[in-house]
Formats: sequence, structure tokens, C-alpha cells
Amino acid sequence: MDRPLIGITTDTHPRPDHYESPIAYARAVEAAGGLAVLLPYHADLSLVPQYARRLDGMVFSGGNDLNPQHYGQTFHPKAIPIDPARERFELALLAEVERLRVPILGICLGAQLMNIHRGGSLLQFLPDVPRHPQLEHRKLGETAPRHKVDLDPASQLGRWLNKREIDANSSHKQAVDRPGRGLRIIATAPDGVIEGMEDPDYPLFMAVQWHPERLHDEPDHLSIFRLLVERAAGRKAGNRP
Repeated sequence: MDRPLIGITTDTHPRPDHYESPIAYARAVEAAGGLAVLLPYHADLSLVPQYARRLDGMVFSGGNDLNPQHYGQTFHPKAIPIDPARERFELALLAEVERLRVPILGICLGAQLMNIHRGGSLLQFLPDVPRHPQLEHRKLGETAPRHKVDLDPASQLGRWLNKREIDANSSHKQAVDRPGRGLRIIATAPDGVIEGMEDPDYPLFMAVQWHPERLHDEPDHLSIFRLLVERAAGRKAGNRP
């Protein structure tokens, strides 16, 4: 059977007439057995249902900061606002792939997008948030910091990996504050920062705050994409609505 088709959202390029996508997203999808396709966020929003119907799985990738008006706040001084066109496209696409029950993996910004879509809120700047221990979650140099993440063994990810802990990288200044409707926390950092969520009533509606695509040469992190591709393959085989 043909590989399942996995959509990947694109980011803003320094040149406004270009898109950007780190190669690691597509490589991770391919290594996990999927067929990657990049999605242009300047597309006409009326085409979103057609994109969604053709996809077997979806990756919402990393990027800049969502408009905090979604949860009743204004931008933090350290925020870097996302391109509004990207935000509009991804919220529309997320609503449609969710409606069709397409398996979804959100990464970093993608995790935050999924939470906002469900009515949740974000911590806009982690250094302002008292925590113990005070871990650094930002990538301030050439190498991203790493730390342990505790996994809920009863979650889809915990059962898939058969682990209670994973060693993750970290490259974010924002994180989930209040989880949105139907979302349960499945992963936390040692300082209590939320690192993963899921909707357990969905084929796969899973969000992780770290960047497994950058670590896809490590079995645990590639397995996250294998979970997405496995669920997408089931959908492709005939479990569509």
C-alpha cells in the first residue's frame, strides 16, 4: 500500500515571497514510513477542506508566537508574533482536520495552537514564571538544552513507548498554562512545565512541546512519528468518516 500522506505546516521565511520548513520535519515523517507534503499557508482559506480531505495525518510545526487575544491577553514584550496569515490558515486547517478525525501531531507552536484551538491559555514568557527547579527551556546557544520529561504511562504516547520518562530537547519560551477542552496533560518537565497533552477520545490528537523531529535519529523520538504514521495508515486503509 502507498505510504500515508502527512501534511506539514510551513513557517515564515525572511523573504516574504518564500516559505520555510526545516528539513527535519519531512525527514522524520519519511523515516517513520510516511509521505511528507508541505502546506502553503497563504492558500485561499476556501481550499482548506480540500487539503484536509486529502491528508491521512497532520503535523503542526514550530514557529513564532500566537496572538494572545485568543485567551484575553496582550503580547508580552519578548513575544515574536506569528505571521497572521499563518495563524488564520492553521486554525482553519486544525478545525477541519479535527472534524474529519485526521490523526494530528502538534510540535512546539503546534502544541500551543492545539491548546488555543480548544480554548486553553499559554504562559507567554517562562523566565517570568516562578518554578522549582528553574530550568532553562530556551535555546540560547548553538545547542538546545535537554532534560527529562515524565510521561503518563496510561497515555497513548506512554503506552506506545512503554516508558514513564523520555529525554527531550528544549527550544521554547512559551508553554501551555490552562489546558483546553478535552485535553489531558500527558508529559511534564521536572519544573512542572507542561510538555505534552492529548485528547484520549480522538484517534490521535497529541501535542508535544519539545522538538522530536530534531532527534529523529534517536528511537524514542522517531517513535513519536511512527505513532502518527501508524494511525494515519489506519485511516488510509479505510477508517475515514
